[in-house]
Amino acid sequence: MHRLVLYVASAMLLVAALVGCSSTNTISGEVRFHRDVDLPEGATVIVTLLDTSLADASAIELGRHVIENAERLPTRFSIEYDPGDLDGRAEITLQARVELGDQLLYINDTVHPVLTRGAPRNSDVQVISISEFDQCVEPLMGQIHSSFWDGDLPDDAVLEIRLWDVSEPEQRFVVVEASFKDLGSFPIHFELPYEGVQISRHHRYELEADIHFDGELQFHIPNPEWRRTVLPYCPDGDDLSIVNDVFPVSEFPAE
Repeated sequence: MHRLVLYVASAMLLVAALVGCSSTNTISGEVRFHRDVDLPEGATVIVTLLDTSLADASAIELGRHVIENAERLPTRFSIEYDPGDLDGRAEITLQARVELGDQLLYINDTVHPVLTRGAPRNSDVQVISISEFDQCVEPLMGQIHSSFWDGDLPDDAVLEIRLWDVSEPEQRFVVVEASFKDLGSFPIHFELPYEGVQISRHHRYELEADIHFDGELQFHIPNPEWRRTVLPYCPDGDDLSIVNDVFPVSEFPAE
């Protein structure tokens, strides 16, 4: 009986040791952007565990987790590693990349140490977009042009702007809209009260612009194809970002 108790106790200790060993062989966390973001179809998230101790040599890869067809950020990762590969004095870090084919979409630009030198075992990895526009926190600015009107517009003229997300034709929706008075003359400068950081560079957009005066719609963008716009990077000084033309309703009725 005594031997049986010792055997059971030894077996339990062995199982506990194996479980403990297993838990020390895994690092987990999330790859995060500064906001939740949908990834394009076919995107791949790659998280690697690296020994980056030697500044004048390439990092040594200790493990990685490849997440294919990732749908969004944040997304969880888990990396298995061999504790025998670790030197307690080494600098061990995490690196994350988001790729679409050969195109790099996101990458971390700060160091995320783990495991050694007092660093935590697990860590999230914050990534940035390599698109300047995804980092934009400025309002969207633009210009409306027309070659069909000279001089100032009437005092009661109102410009109405609507930016549509048309990525899914059956589920198109207005992203932002605004009205402007005291228009002066063409080109009309406007600023949409919207943070560009919330615009996805993976989506498609249409700019709808109408000008009303004398109680009627006078100018618009009649052809849906003419409303298509590619939203560029953050506005920089006088580099206005959305430009389109409007046409008189009398000569260009809606299609």
